[in-house]
Amino acid sequence: MRPEDPVPPAALPPALAADLVAARSVEEMVDRFLTEAIDRLGAFAVGVYVHDQATGQPAFTEVRGLGSYYVRSYERHGRDQDPVVQVAMSSHALCDSDALMPEEQWRRLPVVREIFGPHAMARVLCAPFVVDGRVVGTLNLARHDQQPRFDDADRSAARTAAAVLGTAVVAVNERTALARERDQLVAALDRCRTPVVVTDLRTAVRHVNAPAAELVARTGMTGHELSLLLECDEMRAVRPWVGATTVVATSQRLPGDADVVVSILDVGEPERGIDPALRSALTPREAEIAACAVRGRSDREIAAELFLSTHTVKHHMKAVYAKLGVHSRAQLVARLRE
Repeated sequence: MRPEDPVPPAALPPALAADLVAARSVEEMVDRFLTEAIDRLGAFAVGVYVHDQATGQPAFTEVRGLGSYYVRSYERHGRDQDPVVQVAMSSHALCDSDALMPEEQWRRLPVVREIFGPHAMARVLCAPFVVDGRVVGTLNLARHDQQPRFDDADRSAARTAAAVLGTAVVAVNERTALARERDQLVAALDRCRTPVVVTDLRTAVRHVNAPAAELVARTGMTGHELSLLLECDEMRAVRPWVGATTVVATSQRLPGDADVVVSILDVGEPERGIDPALRSALTPREAEIAACAVRGRSDREIAAELFLSTHTVKHHMKAVYAKLGVHSRAQLVARLRE
């Protein structure tokens, strides 16, 4: 094989396709493709054009093998005159100059004489990325006079590359849009005045918005205490945390995704004189029920608030009475407020 001959077309390695789909941005995806694939496509110049989803016009362009002057000239004066690109875009199918018209006719075209010729581009190929019936970009190849005409193997390799690029463009755009939407929602959540905590149980990630973080810091709540407060085994749960200030968390699992729990924190009236040593003698559930009783809730109201049966509440209250040495609600309130 002579040095000027192109490298025979070769299939894109599966690992490359996976890397393209997983890219963090269109720019990263195109750079990865061109770095790896340019030698596999048998062309001295390779360009990737990614289109804007709204206008259908190129929004990102990367060309290897030709300078920036050519890219600007082609965009300003050549793209609309390029019959290969126009046919590929209108037909949603690969088109190349060798198959489109005789070489003599091709060389007489103004775009070839004025744009392609001065940059040694004797023949070109355009393979569109077609996704759901629309063109989301194009793969463009150029060969010089010393390189052979495009054949069926070249066209097959270009179609495969374009299909991979189309899948990757859609995946990257969707991921970018989701990340942007997520960032916007997080920013909005941090700017709202309501203390909110969002817990993703699947990924074990918890977002505490700015008002909630300030509330936790102000009340002196520990991370462990916050985790206990935000526990939500049912679809909805209401739990109090009694410190110098009472904090109540109303937590609910998202109807469409039970692994995501949204908790709204609220501040109650200060509970004066409650001895932390007495609370430490109780289990978290007992302390929760005792705090409700101190706030004047009946057994039935506590059961409804905590999504428990009345029998379960009475059972826990008996345990609280026994541990704190009291025999009635009045004694319990007095004991906890000593």
